[in-house]
Amino acid sequence: MINKHLTVKAPAGLHFRALGKILRISREQQCAVLFENENGEKANSDSYVEMLALCAILGTTLQVTIDGPNETKALAMIQEVFENGAGI
Repeated sequence: MINKHLTVKAPAGLHFRALGKILRISREQQCAVLFENENGEKANSDSYVEMLALCAILGTTLQVTIDGPNETKALAMIQEVFENGAGI
């Protein structure tokens, strides 16, 4: 299990397309991914609604917990989404 704080650096924040990319990463890497904001609100990467409710705009810091066989690779890929979004 890996825990890390990541800050959204993508100008558009974690929008629907970026969240879809995170969902695909978690499924492809067979990892459970959980996000938690500074207010203690949590979101599972399998739920677009939960993730959108975190309102992760530019500058938002989330704690990311990843658990699974490819968690290190999944973390690197998710960190890329936090930094560059999903092509927007």
